[in-house]
Amino acid sequence: MGIAEVIPGISGGTVALILGVYERLIKAISNFDYELIHLLLERKLNLAWSRIDGNFISILFMGMLLSIYSLSAFILLTMDAYPLAFKSFLSSLLFCSVFIEPLKPKLSRSFFIGLIISLIICSFLYVMPSREMISIGPWYLFFSGFFAVTALVVPGISGSFILLLLGTYSFVLGAVRDLDMEIILIFLSGAVMGLLSIVRVIKLLYEKQQALLLSVFFGLIIFCIPLIWQNQSMDIIYASDPQPFFIGSFLGVVLVLFFKYLGKG
Repeated sequence: MGIAEVIPGISGGTVALILGVYERLIKAISNFDYELIHLLLERKLNLAWSRIDGNFISILFMGMLLSIYSLSAFILLTMDAYPLAFKSFLSSLLFCSVFIEPLKPKLSRSFFIGLIISLIICSFLYVMPSREMISIGPWYLFFSGFFAVTALVVPGISGSFILLLLGTYSFVLGAVRDLDMEIILIFLSGAVMGLLSIVRVIKLLYEKQQALLLSVFFGLIIFCIPLIWQNQSMDIIYASDPQPFFIGSFLGVVLVLFFKYLGKG
């Protein structure tokens, strides 16, 4: 999931769904509430730890932080040196992921309503140009984290791509690579606030309208694939060496099958 959060075009929430930990993650994060504060004030630490599924959350986020820190420089290098293979890998991974449980489509009224909702959301992303800002203030950085963290709980919408749209992607990833703690802490503060806000909405929808919500997730993943190829025409792609395209696509399929195997475990 940490690797997915670093890569523009793929969501950590998508990986969580594929691996079968999505619902558990939503429930754990949504329990960071007033009841938890009450338990902590009464020093009922065991109950508080159990309420937030502490073992699961701590191991999950430790793995995410480790992968983000250790692979941020590698991801930047790969995106620059092998753009065609990189983008075809992402496209293949996302496309194949929607045909395994729980995203595998089930034709119904909810499915088509979900597709329409996701298409409307993605339409806004299509018309927003990617940019990189030169000067970034603390409040802009804070709200970048607030909006980008939605990718952790909304499959299909890439947090890294949101950062690209906001113009803070390279800035944040560079701060992670260089361990610039001031920038990292401001960004994480916004991310935590955003996560605690949206996760309750997602949990409610997951409990009340699961079929519709999964249909929206399916559409978001499918409709966001063209965003990966923005500013790169298909003529240029086919005019270049096709080998990186097929290698990237093959690796994407292999990774989805690997995720599916891990999910069964």
